[in-house]
Amino acid sequence: MGWFSKQKEMDDPTKAPSRSSRKQCWESRDLFFGCLDKISVVNALDPKHQKAIKASCSAEEAKFEQDCATSWISYFKEKRVVDFKREKFLKEMEEQQK
Repeated sequence: MGWFSKQKEMDDPTKAPSRSSRKQCWESRDLFFGCLDKISVVNALDPKHQKAIKASCSAEEAKFEQDCATSWISYFKEKRVVDFKREKFLKEMEEQQK
């Protein structure tokens, strides 16, 4: 009976996440991303960073993955990379205008 992992409540497409569960997810995300910032990792999905993430941020990542829906986890990790690239591009454009 233990062959399949239990689906997280937040992954149930028939139930909208509550306000408190969304807040908990965002707090866990912010803690995990803060840890990534400390070790200078932008892309948590890049396999070359997995060793550093596991060594320095495993507790934060586990909490993030526990508190958030699976689809939200990948979305937030991808959005972090896009936001970083956008900010970098905007800074470069500002420098060119000076």
